[in-house]
Amino acid sequence: MGTARITRRSTLTICVITLLLATLTLGATSRASSSGTTQGVTKDSIKVGIALIDFSAIKDFVDYKFGDTQKIAQVFVDDINKNGGINGRKIIPVFKKYPPIPGGKPDPLSLCTAWAEDDKVFAVLGVFIDFSGQGQLCLSKEHKVIHIGHELDQPWIDAAPGGLMLTPDATKEGVSAALVTLLAQTGKLKGKTVAVVGDKNNESRVNNVISPGLKKAKVKTGSTAILNITGTDTTAAQAQVDSFIEKWKTEGVNAVFLAGNNVSSKQFAEKIKAGMPKVQLITDTDTALAQAQDEAKAGKNPNPYDGLLSGTGLTPSERWANKGALLKQCVDIYEKATGTTVPGPDQRKVDSDGKSIYTDQAVTDFCGELFMFRDIAKKVGPNLTTANWQKTVNSLGSIALVPDKFASLCKGKYAAEDTFRLVTYDPSAGTNGDWKSLTPLKDASGGKCTGKAAS
Repeated sequence: MGTARITRRSTLTICVITLLLATLTLGATSRASSSGTTQGVTKDSIKVGIALIDFSAIKDFVDYKFGDTQKIAQVFVDDINKNGGINGRKIIPVFKKYPPIPGGKPDPLSLCTAWAEDDKVFAVLGVFIDFSGQGQLCLSKEHKVIHIGHELDQPWIDAAPGGLMLTPDATKEGVSAALVTLLAQTGKLKGKTVAVVGDKNNESRVNNVISPGLKKAKVKTGSTAILNITGTDTTAAQAQVDSFIEKWKTEGVNAVFLAGNNVSSKQFAEKIKAGMPKVQLITDTDTALAQAQDEAKAGKNPNPYDGLLSGTGLTPSERWANKGALLKQCVDIYEKATGTTVPGPDQRKVDSDGKSIYTDQAVTDFCGELFMFRDIAKKVGPNLTTANWQKTVNSLGSIALVPDKFASLCKGKYAAEDTFRLVTYDPSAGTNGDWKSLTPLKDASGGKCTGKAAS
């Protein structure tokens, strides 16, 4: 599941940015707004902010970029507008590019203020990164601006008025809960004593989702480790792991659940497997796949991730090879508008700087966000206000999304993605190993928004 796009979006970028932002503390508070519930909406237009990552600002940290993101997003804005808009209203995009790094300008709060108070937009779409949540809450809570974004934490969504902060992805909390349920249903935890490892950024999820989920599934547990990770300095955390390994041995721990990107990284996986060679590793972040593949490229044998259990939906390659109707429509729209072919995940081009061009991901993201906004706004009807938007989202039910087979929105569920399956890392798959499916794709929603039992 996501990330993301958790993850499944641009996972390497998000992982790097997470590390960059680990030491950042934002102390400012956003200004309240007296904006009306019809802000940005006229009889013939809807003003929508679109966030664009400045890849030049992070070129030293990632080996790819998305190409001309404004041009890509504009293609889908133009397509919606020329096909009747949204109940007769055309989208007026307000693009803003920003560097998602500490100290970069414009920062999340200034972006929020500019969109909400200066541009007076009705909604903001895209990858708007602020790992403190202040930027996103500035939009949806302080200014009542709809935000359809990525990398959103459940507490932020809960803190915003219902239906104003949405994501096409699953939240980290949702992924963790679904993974624990599926592990229990498939018997993978039978006879296991499971220890959970997290860091301060994921402590709430460990305590409120993962540990209670294991308890509910009647799984025996060992001591929980919350590691002290400060930026890229893991010295203290490494010492903590050494201590816990010895404790876990006395507790009979034979499975370790790695919660989040940081504790799923190579340095911790290697250490745990070295101290407990037969332990079963589990993780709720599919960024671990990139870590496992790095180990394979480096010739690490045995690969500490061999047999790692996780949960995800379709991989980018699978999604591209078996395009659903909406993704195919997005690709056709872009190729017709630009006269170019979109290379798939396995055919990406490399530019003169050695950066892979992820046009396929950019097309999926921008088309997906805009189509999601369009489809919900159409259901709202001609009287497009934030209040009516909330009513519509709260009773929506199933929704068709560009990247996923199963998705839904309703009151109390504002992370749409429901597509999920159990996977394991197989180092013999492909060039550097890949996920191997252990279950078919499932609807992990439990029928929350439809009243029907999950398939």
